[in-house]
Amino acid sequence: MWSGYASFDAYPDFLLDGKFMRHRLVATFTLGCFAASACSAYAPITLQTAPQVGTVRLALSDDARNQNFGQLGSQIQSIEGRVRSVSDSGVAISANEVGRVDADDQVFRGETVLIPSRYVVAVSQKHVQVGRSVLLAALITGGAIWIGKSLGGGGVSYGKGPTPQPGQ
Repeated sequence: MWSGYASFDAYPDFLLDGKFMRHRLVATFTLGCFAASACSAYAPITLQTAPQVGTVRLALSDDARNQNFGQLGSQIQSIEGRVRSVSDSGVAISANEVGRVDADDQVFRGETVLIPSRYVVAVSQKHVQVGRSVLLAALITGGAIWIGKSLGGGGVSYGKGPTPQPGQ
């Protein structure tokens, strides 16, 4: 009698292979990371408009790399965060992420530092690209459906599973 649940005997052996599943898992995570980073872009803006917009990225000059910016440290190429204020002397920014010269980006939790204006060479605003986001969401959904189908998934039942008979 068919109970509505597939047994492992119903799956081809290669689908149950750990190596195959690891490859699928890596591919899924890679696509997810791509989707998270590919849905935004940066557009140049002026430093004076930076406090009114959301997330901005400050690109720093080569001279700034030798400077120590308090909690953020030194060897900084770029700072991403929210600009709190702008004056003739500098920019106060609450940092979310710092790009370093010879290291990976480092995440911060809104530490506010003052960057002298002479070290800021470019300011860019982060824009979410809605069209690309929708397309990537559709691709991820399609990929998840494809993975489910290839693993033998199919119908979804909201009913109760089979009840075991007494004595079994």
